[in-house]
Order: sequence, then C-alpha cells, then structure tokens
Amino acid sequence: FFVIIDKEKGDLMKKILILFLIVASLVFSSNYKVEVKPNIKIQKMELEQNNLEIEKTFAEMTKKEISNGIKEIDQQINSEKEVIGIKFFGEILKGYLKNMKYEIKKIEYTSSSKANLTVNLKFPKFNNDIIDGKQEKINKLFEKRTGKSIEYLSKASSEEFQKKWLPVLMDIISEIASEKINNIKEFEEKETVVKAEKINGKWDIITKN
Repeated sequence: FFVIIDKEKGDLMKKILILFLIVASLVFSSNYKVEVKPNIKIQKMELEQNNLEIEKTFAEMTKKEISNGIKEIDQQINSEKEVIGIKFFGEILKGYLKNMKYEIKKIEYTSSSKANLTVNLKFPKFNNDIIDGKQEKINKLFEKRTGKSIEYLSKASSEEFQKKWLPVLMDIISEIASEKINNIKEFEEKETVVKAEKINGKWDIITKN
C-alpha cells in the first residue's frame, strides 16, 4: 500500500515541498528582534513602517500559498480518484499546510531596501503510523458504511477487494488521518531565513535564490 503511494506522489510532493518552508498558520508576534547593519542609515519611523509592511506582505504571501496549495492538492485528488492512496496522501499534506505555524524571530536589514527574516517554523509531529490505535474505529466505520464486517475482507476475492472495498477503506483511513493531524498538539521546529526586498517602493518576499 505505501509503495503504491510512494510511486504516485511524485509531482504533488515536488509542488508541496516548495511550500513547506514558507507556509504557516498566520500567527504573528511583534516580539522579534530588529537589527540594522552598522553602515546602514534608516530613520526610526521608516524602520517601524518597514517592519509593518514586511509583516503584512509576508502574511499575504503565506495566505495565498496555503490557499493555492490546498486547492492544488484537491484538484490532484479529484483528477486521480482511481489512484489508490492519493486521497490519503493528499489529506496528510493538507493537514500539514493547515496546521503549520511560524513566528518571526528577527528582521535584519542588510540595506535600506533589503532584509533577512529569520522565521521559526513549527509543523505537526507524529510517528510513521498515522492510524496507530484507530483500528477499532476503522472497523466500526467500515461496517457502518458497507454493512460488512472488516473480517469479511479476508473472504473477498482480490478483484472484489481492490475494486469494491479498498476505496471505501482508504476514504475512512484518510478521514482518520486528517482528524489526527488536526488534533496534534506536538510540533517539531525548524528555523529558516526568507529574504525581503523593497522594489519600486513596495516590499516583496523573495522565495527563490
């Protein structure tokens, strides 16, 4: 099952990885450090205005990236419904996108129009067995939706299982995986740096090197 997912996830995974280091739940904190290189002269009022504009620009960018990322995953799921495991994998990625959080730790001005943003990124932490301890719930939901007990699957032919029961089972597992991710309280942390640049009087976040 997981081998099948691994083979099918290629293009989707590449797109999501681009978002991974920049998306977040939009939670800001003004308790970050602001540093200006010694040879750079910026008036205090201008500095404060720059900080506000950078925060706003970063918020707009991340909100857009999250929205686009989730839409892209949904489109991929809908266009490849016949691929076993695509919904499961997609729901996990959507859960990550929706539950990632960040905090700006530092804005460092390298010139009057350029700055480095040090961002603390938090993302859901869970072990590899995303459905650990949920077997009983899976069994009950499967029986409720199909009228068949989970034990019946051992009697079904391979063709019947693949075409009739596996899609139902995968939908149930996908729902449980999504619910588990949305309720996760533990997060892993990673620090990354994003560049900001003022172009034609407007701050922009540079996501490419």
